[in-house]
Amino acid sequence: MWFLLHILLYVAFIIAALAVLLELIYVNIRVNTKTRRNQTMSELEIPPIAIFYFCAFMQTFHMSPAVFYPTLPSDKLTPVDPDSPEGRQGVTAKFYPPRTEKVFTPQCYMRFRELEIYKKVIGFRGGPAEIPPIWMCSYFNKAIISLGSSEFSRVRILDNAGAGDSIHRLFSGMVHLSQQITVYQDLSPLLHGHFTVTFLNEEYRMTTRGLENTVRGCVWGRNDVLMWECVMTGISILPNHKKGKRVPPRKPDFHIYKQEEIKAPENIGMVFARATQDYQPQHISKRTAKLVGFNSPIAHGLWTMAVSVDKIMDNEQRSFKDKYPLHLEVHFKRPMIFPGTAYLQYDKPRDPSHLTNFRLVQPQNTIPILVGLMHTGESLQE
Repeated sequence: MWFLLHILLYVAFIIAALAVLLELIYVNIRVNTKTRRNQTMSELEIPPIAIFYFCAFMQTFHMSPAVFYPTLPSDKLTPVDPDSPEGRQGVTAKFYPPRTEKVFTPQCYMRFRELEIYKKVIGFRGGPAEIPPIWMCSYFNKAIISLGSSEFSRVRILDNAGAGDSIHRLFSGMVHLSQQITVYQDLSPLLHGHFTVTFLNEEYRMTTRGLENTVRGCVWGRNDVLMWECVMTGISILPNHKKGKRVPPRKPDFHIYKQEEIKAPENIGMVFARATQDYQPQHISKRTAKLVGFNSPIAHGLWTMAVSVDKIMDNEQRSFKDKYPLHLEVHFKRPMIFPGTAYLQYDKPRDPSHLTNFRLVQPQNTIPILVGLMHTGESLQE
């Protein structure tokens, strides 16, 4: 009986996979036709389920198991005082998902093969027992997919033009806005045992640009000791949001102490996907990027962040080598198209926290791709 059931499940899976594959091929042909090449994805009326599950399908078969407990947001947004710091930043209202069980991936283990690929793809120059500080973000990909596909979520990772309820029809897919990471202690013990990952959907904020969503991920070592933490903010931009006028690039708010060239080769998207198991189509190739409305593939924000941080840490080992807690904060401004080149600029680390500001800019006009800061010791907010 169980044997027959397994056969039926495999057959059903193959049929579903072929259906999605054929739909993606059909979509790709339509995108590449000369008459429609410059049209937007909404004009082509591509089913959102096909776009989303291209990513979800790849994630499912390249990641360790995960458990996701969805949270149902409250129906009413709480107005924000326009004279408050949040109000001055454009936040008009916010609400919190109710606290429920933790979202977790039990019995995680270090993926050594993927870690080695990751080290090569970011140019990591540390020792074999060292773990790059941003590597642990790869353990949250499946939880983010689960969040983005949940009927309880107010946002979607990719295009959601065909979603059922009114809140989803208002917004486009999520854009990675910022990332904050804190490494509380040496991560090398994670190489030799199991650890636990928790993932929480923390807050929604309605802004003048769209709907922001903040999620928090943590990595716990033995005896439930917090070793690593990240806070990610994404935004689903309103389709009728008016972009501001293009302003000339400003000089950085710091003196450029060092500058390095960063190159994104043509195969960076697929190699980084193999390392992190994050197969979002806009980061893989030109063909898959067109599925979600990009004319060219864009480098993953976590790749640009990881390369920038690794080069600074390697150049400034006196300030950052084995110094904990280590705080990283990055705001993503524009995508980096690959193959392409950018310049990393940063100022001299300042004692006692070794604070350094950095940015990654386009070489032709110094427009920032990302801006960030890094320091050790207590949080600046404290």
